[in-house]
Amino acid sequence: MDWITCTKSFVAVVEQGSLAQAASALNTSSSALSKRLSWLEKQLGVQLLKRTTRNLTVTDAGKVFYRRSVHLLDDWQQILAETTSTYSEVQGVLRIGAPLATGSRVLVHYLAEFLQTYPNIQVELHTVTPGQLPDLNLDVFISRELTDFNSTSYIATKLFSFQAGFYASPSYLEDRPVIETPEQLALHNCLLFGSHGHEQEHVFENNRRLRLRGNFTTQNPEALVAAAVAGMGLILVGENTVKRELSNGLLIPVLPELKQPLNAAYAYYPKLNYNHTKTKLFIDFIKQKASPGQTVQSASSHYL
Repeated sequence: MDWITCTKSFVAVVEQGSLAQAASALNTSSSALSKRLSWLEKQLGVQLLKRTTRNLTVTDAGKVFYRRSVHLLDDWQQILAETTSTYSEVQGVLRIGAPLATGSRVLVHYLAEFLQTYPNIQVELHTVTPGQLPDLNLDVFISRELTDFNSTSYIATKLFSFQAGFYASPSYLEDRPVIETPEQLALHNCLLFGSHGHEQEHVFENNRRLRLRGNFTTQNPEALVAAAVAGMGLILVGENTVKRELSNGLLIPVLPELKQPLNAAYAYYPKLNYNHTKTKLFIDFIKQKASPGQTVQSASSHYL
């Protein structure tokens, strides 16, 4: 008996829902699995599973052990993969955390090519709340710079710079006053991101401050873009966030010289006793593709 084999067996039983199905998946017998589980529970001194002839239930202690085991087993596979990386392709699951706008409208554009380049890597893209602290269960966490976060457990690296500007649908602009100056934005309906009401103050380059008003607010970036395409009003986002809509003529720039101050997106990843090759590959890939000497017109800083 050993910890790795028995822990893998426990994880398989939880995920398969029965000893018989787990035994089939592991190409072993139910009795062998039962012995491994009993050994594991004896070593830990707690009951992980409640087993009857009809069903199998994971105890509270089992749930905690399962969550941690999945992550640790993946780390173990990563160690093995990196130890032999000279002789084989990098492989394994890469868990990425990113706000909705960054994940669905920026990263996905690059992930397609990344996965083609590294076909043995599997990606899990998790949606996180803008501004939240990094999660140790993620391999890499993408966010705006967390100035009040000073953890010795993480490494932070800048991915790319971004700015946000105004866009609207041709149908919205068709029968409304022409916008030639920033002050004329006060005559228009602005679609606002967040939960801070229907009137928000935003800062732009040269410390210009503008108060934007509108009849629609949301914390869902996809809904905000859809509302702009539907002709409901102006949207303040980055060019890369609405790249598809711009290429299809669904949105067009408004006052293109008016931009928010330059900001940056960062990748946070845990400090480990070994190098996470797949994490480094992903970060280097995004750096190369997203900012080859130029500014990425990404989401507004509020989205990150």
